[in-house]
Amino acid sequence: MTHRRSVWPWYAGVAGLLILDQVTKALVRRHLPLHHSLPVIGDDFLRLTHVQNPGIAFGVDFVSGWPLLVFGWTAAAVLTYYLYRLARRGDVIRWPVMLFLAGAVGNSIDRSLFGQVTDFVDADFPDLIMTRWAVFNVADACVTVGIVLLLVLVLFSHGKRPKPAADSHVEVSSPTQTLPADHRTGPTTAAD
Repeated sequence: MTHRRSVWPWYAGVAGLLILDQVTKALVRRHLPLHHSLPVIGDDFLRLTHVQNPGIAFGVDFVSGWPLLVFGWTAAAVLTYYLYRLARRGDVIRWPVMLFLAGAVGNSIDRSLFGQVTDFVDADFPDLIMTRWAVFNVADACVTVGIVLLLVLVLFSHGKRPKPAADSHVEVSSPTQTLPADHRTGPTTAAD
């Protein structure tokens, strides 16, 4: 019998990330004018920059409006169910799915209420792909960390499942084992 694990801590984790996402966005909308920046570390390394994004995460803008809204809430519904199943089984993939769910719901709330997403983390990471990273938010960070975590789990651990142990109550009969008298072949004697 498989032990069913509790799912509430995983949904509490999603709720905590959602609260962090929504509170930080509300603070930015209230206290930092649109398109203004506030240096946090150095002049350019890390800034808070208020941007409203009508597209997908990190300023990607090839789809927006109601198709993106429908996709976001549909993904959130699917991930909610999937997280439930993974958490009940204790599957390690529940970690990235929890992050994906928080990201999907966080940005879908913004699209539903405002028609666009509030982004504010403006970081100048080492120039690997672009000269400066696109402005993002907590929900975007959840999705990005979830993707990296999923790749790590799939590549290094998730496929390595322990082999099930043989049942201890199953006995293997030996070819030299003797059978009770009523199961032996051949003539029986009174001594049997």
